[in-house]
Amino acid sequence: MPPSGTPEEVLPDAPRILVMETGLLGELLVATPALRALKARWPDSRVTVMASPGSAIVLVVNPDVDRLLPLTRKERSGFFGVMRMASWIRSQRFDAAVVLHTSFRSALIAFMGAVPVRAGLACEGRGFLLTHKVPRDRSAYEVEEHLRVVGLLGAAPEGRKLALYLTDEERSEAEKLLEGVGGRPLVCLHPGASREIRRWPADRFAELGHRLVADHGVDVAYVFGPAERDLADAVSEWYGSAGLREPALLFPPNARALGAVFERSSAVVTNNTGPMHVAAAVGVPGVFIHGPTPVARWHPPGEEYIPVFADDVECRPCDSPTCDRESLLCMEALSVSRVEESVARLLEGPARAG
Repeated sequence: MPPSGTPEEVLPDAPRILVMETGLLGELLVATPALRALKARWPDSRVTVMASPGSAIVLVVNPDVDRLLPLTRKERSGFFGVMRMASWIRSQRFDAAVVLHTSFRSALIAFMGAVPVRAGLACEGRGFLLTHKVPRDRSAYEVEEHLRVVGLLGAAPEGRKLALYLTDEERSEAEKLLEGVGGRPLVCLHPGASREIRRWPADRFAELGHRLVADHGVDVAYVFGPAERDLADAVSEWYGSAGLREPALLFPPNARALGAVFERSSAVVTNNTGPMHVAAAVGVPGVFIHGPTPVARWHPPGEEYIPVFADDVECRPCDSPTCDRESLLCMEALSVSRVEESVARLLEGPARAG
């Protein structure tokens, strides 16, 4: 049975709170306003965040997190994984679980871990496992969804801005990565994405960078993840075939290093993927390319973040991980000129939504 009384009446002054978000790094950054709200409501709380190892790095030195628990999918999946996690959670005697990840398994682990207060979105047939829940709204910005969940516990929003806390050492490393890049305003271009369906073609990123340098008086640097050498090669080949000098191709080793590079930029251009949220978390203006994904759900709000997408493609947004069309229409239909115009607006002054 759920505890009697409101969560504020049930929870102690210094509650032990487990936050469960085992998604990709962008999803974990989107959870940072909810973490901030929890810590503001209970400054003496001990907040443990369960995350995937590849994402947890973005919460390092975050003042709203007391303990990081990186778990691989194998460690938290299957019968034995669930049982091990539930047993560990019971041993920690958490007062509340904030189940931000929307999987059934996450809610089940919190339930089997006997956490007395369990708050989350009622979706995936898991509502009966939660003591405090609200229905999911797929049209809402994910930050707002998370704030609704922590609001069930009595935590009020402390702003919607994403947060990535960088160290002086990381900023110094970014300076080294950018050595040799000219002294003009810098635009960072990130052609990658975790899924191919979310990638605007690399040759269009290459053409965009050339146009920005030639027509807008900026320097550009192309930024890639460690496993995106093929995209870097595609950009390099485009410049070579056009008889142009190869631009700066950077490979920050992780998301924190990427954030430090972005922080030194005047603007960034990314697909709708983790680096989009990294850019928003360090406060750099950006033009973000949306293919199949719904803009309202993932795009950071604010005039300094401009969404671009093919608005004349009937099948978008589908929010699907795969495409059954012969080509990615939602990406192929987006012209270089359209993206260039949006970047120019950022460089000229305050961005206008549209």
